[in-house]
Amino acid sequence: MHYPSLFLALSVLSLTQCSSLSIEECANSDWFALGLADGNRGTSAGQLNQYQKDCREFNLSVDTAQWKQGYQQGLASYCLPENGYRVGLAGESYYGVCSNNAFVERYNQGHQQYLTNKRLAEIADRLNAIDREISSLDGKINNLTDKADLLKQKNSLLNEKNQLLDERSRLRRPDMRFELRF
Repeated sequence: MHYPSLFLALSVLSLTQCSSLSIEECANSDWFALGLADGNRGTSAGQLNQYQKDCREFNLSVDTAQWKQGYQQGLASYCLPENGYRVGLAGESYYGVCSNNAFVERYNQGHQQYLTNKRLAEIADRLNAIDREISSLDGKINNLTDKADLLKQKNSLLNEKNQLLDERSRLRRPDMRFELRF
């Protein structure tokens, strides 16, 4: 195992977030470590083309073989099914770099849960906003003689709140699907 390379890959990680490499990075990069970091993140293999383009501007070359070796090793870790779920759950993009269907299946499960969690958070935010608006309207209703319009607004908000609460309940229920395979 290349522990010094792994350390360098992690330190170079912040450098590779930019679209271009500097002359120092092109001249001094540990291409295996950089490939390993890219593979561990599930970066598209097209990233190598960007490195080559960047370094060509300085008349420097990329050690393609070392980068590819590191990249493949990194992908071996990235493409594990349990990592697919983690990547999907975090809402991260997947660039189609894994050849096994188990990763993609788990990614899709994690991504679906991410979308559900995101929608639940949106519902919670809107419910809080509705409660604040209702409280504000209640205060106005108590201070005004013409309550009809404000009561309509309050009823509309209460209806929306009930619809969101129903949707939240549906989203929180486990999906009970059974698939029979022969």
